[in-house]
Amino acid sequence: MPRALNTVIERLGWPGKLALVLLAATAVFLEAGLRPLEAQNERLTRSIERATQQLRSADPGFVRTASPQAKLAAFYRFFQREESITDWLAKLYAIAEKGGVSLRVADYQLVRGPGRLDRYEIALPLAGDYAQIRAFLENALLEVPVLSLDQLSFRRKRSNDPAVETNARLSLHILRP
Repeated sequence: MPRALNTVIERLGWPGKLALVLLAATAVFLEAGLRPLEAQNERLTRSIERATQQLRSADPGFVRTASPQAKLAAFYRFFQREESITDWLAKLYAIAEKGGVSLRVADYQLVRGPGRLDRYEIALPLAGDYAQIRAFLENALLEVPVLSLDQLSFRRKRSNDPAVETNARLSLHILRP
């Protein structure tokens, strides 16, 4: 069998061999690259469907029938939290420490909003490798529901350096009493 296979491969010539290599590379890409993305897409689709069902079951006619004042009140209720700014910041620092991300001196600024919602802007220089920083930001956004990522920039000193210097601008959205 191997001898017959070698004979067939030799008869193909270089265009046939190139086609076989491309076919093999396509199969590897399909299994290693595309299948995990399809699985992730399925998980996210199911998650969206569950969230949509929960939203509909919570109050099916709210979005269509509620007055603008009721919608605004529901919006503000999302931001009513027992945690203070220092609690949220402590949680951010704990997430960073757990993920191995080094936090340097941060810059904080309270920006008053026109309504009842204020922004506590945090300019946060981070140090670590890309995977650590990405995991930190993902976990921070998951665990701190009133947090938003406003701006992100990466810089490497050398192209082969695994460490990435990152400047992140985050905002804590705080409801004024």
